[in-house]
Amino acid sequence: MLIFPEIQISGGQVVTRLSPAANNIVHPVTPREAVRKFEAQGAERLHILDVDAALGKDAVNDALIREIIASTSIPVQVAGGMRTLHHVEAWFEAGAAHVVLGTLAITNQQLLAEACARYPAAILANIATKDGYVMIDGWRTQTAYRPRDIVYELQMAGVAGIIHFDINRFEGDASTSLALTMEMKQDVVIPVYSSGTVHSLDDMARLRYLPNIHGVIIGEALLNERFSLQEALDVAAQRETSPDPEAETSVSVHGIQHSVKVYLASYSLSPAVRWWNQDLRQAITDDNPYIEMLIPQEDLDIDRAEFTPRELQAAYEKGVDDADAVVVVLDGIEHEAWTGFECGYARARGKYLLGIATNAPNEARTHIEAMCDEVIVFDPQDRLFIFASIAKQVNARLLMDRAAC
Repeated sequence: MLIFPEIQISGGQVVTRLSPAANNIVHPVTPREAVRKFEAQGAERLHILDVDAALGKDAVNDALIREIIASTSIPVQVAGGMRTLHHVEAWFEAGAAHVVLGTLAITNQQLLAEACARYPAAILANIATKDGYVMIDGWRTQTAYRPRDIVYELQMAGVAGIIHFDINRFEGDASTSLALTMEMKQDVVIPVYSSGTVHSLDDMARLRYLPNIHGVIIGEALLNERFSLQEALDVAAQRETSPDPEAETSVSVHGIQHSVKVYLASYSLSPAVRWWNQDLRQAITDDNPYIEMLIPQEDLDIDRAEFTPRELQAAYEKGVDDADAVVVVLDGIEHEAWTGFECGYARARGKYLLGIATNAPNEARTHIEAMCDEVIVFDPQDRLFIFASIAKQVNARLLMDRAAC
C-alpha cells in the first residue's frame, strides 16, 4: 500500500483544513521543514495541496511549491486550484510528477480528456464528498452527483487514479468514508486512494486489510506526530494488499492511455447485421476512445471473390493476432461464417474472448459460447439503452482483462 505524506499550504504556512467553514489549523513547521522531515523518514512520494489556490484566492503559493519540487528528489503531486490546461502544463514544466484535478475534473470533461491525452498516466482526479455527494469549488458547492455516478467517466477520460476525500472524515470514525472509497473501485480498474482517513496506527493497520484501496494520503496525523511516517510504512509493509507502483502504472497506461485493439467476430451477409455491428462499434469506441475495434469484413482488404479459403484464413488469423481481445456476437451466426474458426484460433492464441448474447435460448451458439471467458447477456427489447449498456459492459471487462495481464 502506498503512503503519500500530505502538506497543505496556505499563506506560506503548513495547515490542515478541517471543513469549509472552520479556520485552518496552523502547524509549527515550515513547508520546507516538513519536506525534509518526510524525506528523512523514507517518503516515496509527496502530496502538496495549495489551499489558497483551491479556494480561488488571488495570493497563492506557486513559487513556494516550485521551490519545494526543485529541492527534493521525491516525486511530488500537486493539487489545488487548477482551472485551465495552462495551469496543468505549468506544473509539469515545473517538475511535478502528477497533477491532481478536482473541480475541473468534475465540470469540464473535454479539458480533462485533453489533459490526460497530453500527459498520460500523470493526471489524478480528486473527488471530495460530503454526506455522500460530490463537492466542488473548494468544498463549497454540492453537486447532484454521487461518486459512483462519475468515476467510470473519469476513468474513460484517461485519469491515472482517483483520490477520495470525505469532508465528514472527522465526524465519528472513518468507516463510512472508507466504505464510500471502496464502493468507487467497483466500477473502475484504475487505483483509488483514500485521503484523510488515517488518524492513528490502528487506522493504518485496518486499512491494509481493506480491499480496493491502493494507498492513503496522510497529513494532519503525521504533522501532529501521532506516529511517524516510518512507523506507518512499517505497518503498511506487514501485509501488502495492493499492487506496487509499477503495477499501478501498468494498469493506467495499458488499460487507459494506450489503445486496446479489439477484433469483432460477427460475420453476416445481412446488411441489417452489418449495420448493427457498425453501430455497436460506434457505441463502444464513443464510450472509450482508447478502444480500436476491427470489423474484419469492413476493415480488412479482403476480396471474397478472388481470395482462396487459405488466403481468407490467413487474413482473419492476422486480424486476431494483432488484437488484444476478441468480442464475438453469439446470436445470428450463419453457416457460412468464419466465427467458429475465429474464436477457436483466438482461444489457441490465448486471447481474451468476450461474448455478447441475447437472453433468448439458442443451441446453435453453445459450442462457441463455451469458448468465451465471459458472456454479456442483454435484453433485445430494451432498444433505447441496448448499445449504451453493452458498450459500458464491454469496456469495463476489456479494461479489467488488460489490468490483469
